[in-house]
Amino acid sequence: MTYPSNWSIFWKGCVITRHTSANRSPEHHVRVYPQWDRLLGLDIMLQSFKAAKAARLLDDFRSRFRLMGNTYSATIAGNNYIFTMEPQNIKTIFADRFDDFDAGWQRRRAFAPSIGDVLISADGARWHQQRAMLRPAFKKQLFSDYSFYERDIDRLIEQIPHDSSTIDLAPLFYTHALNLASKLLFDESLATLNPDFGTSSDRFVEAFKNVNNGNQRRLRMGRLLPLMLRDRLYEDSCRVVHEYGDIFVQRALEYRQWWNLNALEEPKGGIKPQERYVFLQEIAKNIDDPRELRNHLLGMLLVGSETTASLLSGCFSILSNRPQLWAELHQKAIHIGVPNSDDIRNFDSLNHVINEVLRLYPILPLFSRMANKDTVLPLGGGPNGTSPVFVPKGTLAMVNTHSLHRRADLFGNDADEFKPERWASLKKMDHWTYLPFSGGPRICIGQQYALTEVTYTLIRFLQVFPTITSRDTLGRKGIKPNVLRLLGNEPD
Repeated sequence: MTYPSNWSIFWKGCVITRHTSANRSPEHHVRVYPQWDRLLGLDIMLQSFKAAKAARLLDDFRSRFRLMGNTYSATIAGNNYIFTMEPQNIKTIFADRFDDFDAGWQRRRAFAPSIGDVLISADGARWHQQRAMLRPAFKKQLFSDYSFYERDIDRLIEQIPHDSSTIDLAPLFYTHALNLASKLLFDESLATLNPDFGTSSDRFVEAFKNVNNGNQRRLRMGRLLPLMLRDRLYEDSCRVVHEYGDIFVQRALEYRQWWNLNALEEPKGGIKPQERYVFLQEIAKNIDDPRELRNHLLGMLLVGSETTASLLSGCFSILSNRPQLWAELHQKAIHIGVPNSDDIRNFDSLNHVINEVLRLYPILPLFSRMANKDTVLPLGGGPNGTSPVFVPKGTLAMVNTHSLHRRADLFGNDADEFKPERWASLKKMDHWTYLPFSGGPRICIGQQYALTEVTYTLIRFLQVFPTITSRDTLGRKGIKPNVLRLLGNEPD
């Protein structure tokens, strides 16, 4: 697949799109953020780089909304953006006019070297086909057997000192999430929490982090990606991740051969027909291209690990600064025993904590969609922002859930405060005002898996550790590194 990258396409996006928008009637005009560089948007890019370095990038976005209102336009990296935190606009982008918006060619180009054109970057008929194919991997009944989690959680807890020593949990949560995702996807844990794990797994985890970080850097460059300096670390990491993934793809293809022949004997490589759903084996029944299988595997591993690791880190960062709340949850958790689905569903106070963490610190605070045709959003135009907004083809619509979730008119004057008890009265709130996992047809396919894994892990930690204390010394606002002290009895 080829992607537009030549300068004629670049100038078309930068100039002609703006000319088309300018010819619309005034009531369709959206407020335009004042910039000295309306062509490339280098001013906002530089401002964002500085804000990110100071760990205040999301606050920077909020300040623009305070200045411009709930919907405005700006130019960044050669792209015309419409930023919005308006629920009606979000519903239009994600659902009502779903077919008018794509993930976009820039996302596919950014991710192409690592995971190709898979679910998170696919569009149109290809996206529909992939979504249908991958959905069975995340049916609730497939991971409601909690023995699926227990061995890896025991291994995780074994890595925690019980003598009040300081520990950074974030790296452990990342490898824990990779372990569980790998078990779901190809029925084999990376065993990265095991002190005796092999160097190939260790190398894969580090390379996987580098690939994810590199993908985000490439995506932020937008139309300017061709100007990005060569990233040898990213290239080398892609190569390592591909080599590791190819091992499991080969086993899946051997399983496919066995499955097609319906042989009675086990295939080469030890692949056996599994009673439990194994993602890679199932999609190998329909796909025989090794590269495409690898792309699907790595794409789902990326989604499955990043979501849960980020949410776990967020929960522990918040709770480590609220030891009294942790103690209250501990008293409830110790009466549960081995958690089951009813325990997870009915642990209201813990579920409220998770909801509030997702509200204040959403895993994906920004969602972008590219208009594939001239279209319209219902609000944001005109002098009062109450008229429709014309959205030219090629415009990137950026939904900011971090700012949306902190709107005082939606969540009260205390919207910036962590108050999990608010969820006792927010159960019937409008779906489009709270979007931790996106919405519409492209809603996160693994959201139930992530919530189940996080809740189960939290319950097990609460049962083992009566107290928790933050030892972060950076003094930054919001989510902090999970440098803390957990004190408890030795795990059973």
